[in-house]
Amino acid sequence: MKYFSYLIAFLFLTLMQAQNKPANDQILADFEAYSTLPREVVFVHLNKSVFIKGERIGYKAYVLDKDTKKRSLETKNLYCAILDDQKNVIKKELIRIENGVGSGLIEIDSLFNTGTYQFTSYTNWMRNFSEPNYFEQSLTIIDPEQTKELKAEDKKLVVDAQFLPESGHALTGINSIFGVIIKDDKGFGFPFLEGKVEDSNGKTVASFKLNAFGVGRFALLPKEGMNYHASFRINNENFKIPIGYIEMFGITCTLQDLRDKIGLIFNTKLPATAQREQNFMLSLHNGDSIKAIDVSFTEGPKAIKVFPKEDLYPGINVFTLFDGSGKPVLERLYFNHQGIAIHEASEPSLEIVDDSVQVSFSVKGIDPKYFNSLSVSILPQGTETYKAHHNLPSYTLLNPYVKGPIENASYYFTDRTPRKAYELDNLLITQGWSSYKWITVRTAAPKYLYDFEKGISYIVTLNGKDSNDFFISPTTNNTSEFITIGDGQKIFSKDNFYPISDEKLGIAEIGKNGLWQQPKIFVQFKPTFIPPLGINKVAILENKMAQVLEESGNTAESFEGFYKVQMLDEVVLLEKKEEQRIETLKNRTVGRVDVFEKDDWRRNMTLGTYLSGQGYAVNETSGTFDISVRNANSFNNTTPLIFLDGVLLSSFSVLYRFSLDIVDYIEINKSGVGGGIRGGGGIIKIFTDPSKAVRRKEGQSLTTYDIPLVFSSERRFYNPMYNAYTGSFFNTFGAVDWHPNVIISTNGIGRFSFLNYGLPSVKLFIEGVVNDDEFVSDVKELKLQ
Repeated sequence: MKYFSYLIAFLFLTLMQAQNKPANDQILADFEAYSTLPREVVFVHLNKSVFIKGERIGYKAYVLDKDTKKRSLETKNLYCAILDDQKNVIKKELIRIENGVGSGLIEIDSLFNTGTYQFTSYTNWMRNFSEPNYFEQSLTIIDPEQTKELKAEDKKLVVDAQFLPESGHALTGINSIFGVIIKDDKGFGFPFLEGKVEDSNGKTVASFKLNAFGVGRFALLPKEGMNYHASFRINNENFKIPIGYIEMFGITCTLQDLRDKIGLIFNTKLPATAQREQNFMLSLHNGDSIKAIDVSFTEGPKAIKVFPKEDLYPGINVFTLFDGSGKPVLERLYFNHQGIAIHEASEPSLEIVDDSVQVSFSVKGIDPKYFNSLSVSILPQGTETYKAHHNLPSYTLLNPYVKGPIENASYYFTDRTPRKAYELDNLLITQGWSSYKWITVRTAAPKYLYDFEKGISYIVTLNGKDSNDFFISPTTNNTSEFITIGDGQKIFSKDNFYPISDEKLGIAEIGKNGLWQQPKIFVQFKPTFIPPLGINKVAILENKMAQVLEESGNTAESFEGFYKVQMLDEVVLLEKKEEQRIETLKNRTVGRVDVFEKDDWRRNMTLGTYLSGQGYAVNETSGTFDISVRNANSFNNTTPLIFLDGVLLSSFSVLYRFSLDIVDYIEINKSGVGGGIRGGGGIIKIFTDPSKAVRRKEGQSLTTYDIPLVFSSERRFYNPMYNAYTGSFFNTFGAVDWHPNVIISTNGIGRFSFLNYGLPSVKLFIEGVVNDDEFVSDVKELKLQ
């Protein structure tokens, strides 16, 4: 029966996983164990990558499931940090992720000097894995007072030339493909370089021409006893580099792209029959799933395997050949474009209204019924500040699977053509083995040590109590709560708490007389700090900055007055934003809206006193709060409906002697419209904001507790630079605007606006996720004049 099973497996070799060799069976089992835990991958769209001290870094994070490419709905906490070139953390923030996306702003303040920094972002869950699923990008920051330090220095030309055989092996007497990558000491390729390959006799046997990033390939038939070298010329200097990796014995693999399928050609030169007759296994995985087939050389030194592209995984496919002992012999990476949707934006249209430019565009193939989220950076047409090597597709589809940094990886995933697909395959040849180390896969499956984090959690321990009722004050992202615990209960806890900057947790015990009193409790929070990533990071490329930095040396005088202008603009912007908020509240409300500013004298009142002046009869005695409307709409109901932070109160005792010093605004709808038959006494809605409270006197009943780790508050991006700088400097370094959350209407149109600075044209850098699991990455020019 066992033999019969093996026979069936052999007959259907291309469709079934290898099941007839214990060593190779264990490989599949080990991989399944290694990939059991789901992975997340994060990409962060930065508004640019070169900044002037005093600006703000605007960013939008996309947290995706690594396998499905859909947004991750598990993680709510994202850690962001900026490190200097010595790996010291200069700034760090906690960002709230909702529906897989989140955004933030970081001030480039006095903590920064001229130099190169790294923006890093990760979730707590990512700390379970050794794979590069986190985000990292190089930033260049320029301090105007240190521009002299940016002078470029003449250095000796350093060339790193690598000639790497496809799948890592080349054999004498067998046609081989060599990937070529020639770069400088910083990892940047020499563009469009041409060279030739010569044998020991000086005969030219191959030639190559590299792409814009120093990557290419050539074919070579190595001969036994012959040595080879590559010759090329850079900056009038000749180079002659030996070509290695040519062996007498071994196995090679050549991949051929056949339109709707690919073919893998294996050639062997093995010294012993026993080696040729051993059982080989070819596995194919994408980091999440794996399948395998047998490969046999018993009938000859060559084996060919053909795979329809529809049977491959969308995106990266890692082919690995194992010998009979389970040892990996060679590996080849291939990117399957089938099943990968990367959309382009339509040509944007604009309307100029006063000093504002209103832009609308669509995304080809977008369906508004699915999740769609886009971010747009608006920069001057002549900008030299958008130096990111990755876009959203390249970082999620390519970067987690390769070991080395890739120059301008986004090139391969925008305006896609067959030529770019060919160049991407050349790049993958030069990458060699994938980022998945088989020794790790087989012996060190990740352990579940770190949770998916969903906000801040806290545990309240009671050291004594007079009642079972407690009040938790509201914060910006959490409503107020009334909690009742059991008689013998000494602990209660809360999850999904999202405090923002400067907010505190307020808790009061509600006594049996209905009065608030100071609780006897101890509060513990989790997490309490931003944890280190804790894994070995891969190398990243810096921004290619030589020309820009040299130009910046003449701009020091332009920075005079910048910080004063920035501070003034921020005050004006905040005042305007508050005016717009108040106007919005009044427009959406039926009835009266009273907003209590921080310096409003009424904040010293109690709620009862305030409502008495608004046509209500209020009686506060012995911890009770009774209220009725003087001119009711219904004789059957004179008591208004009262909502506190969106919660309908069934008992008004909590309002006894309620201070207005924590109230943001109150809506009074005396008509009762929207309240149904219970609305005869009208509707009162009270919205609090504890951050507006004046400092409380010692002994006050609501006790506040410092929260060790809070989320960064959302702030509107604005650009003060144009008020301080004009002309070529702004065109080179300036940022026009940043929109991390572009609204997509039901008809699939995206809209945003920005101030008209009188520029002739701007560039729009667009990134996003659409239709749940598809990508948008595009750059558009928008002419304004």
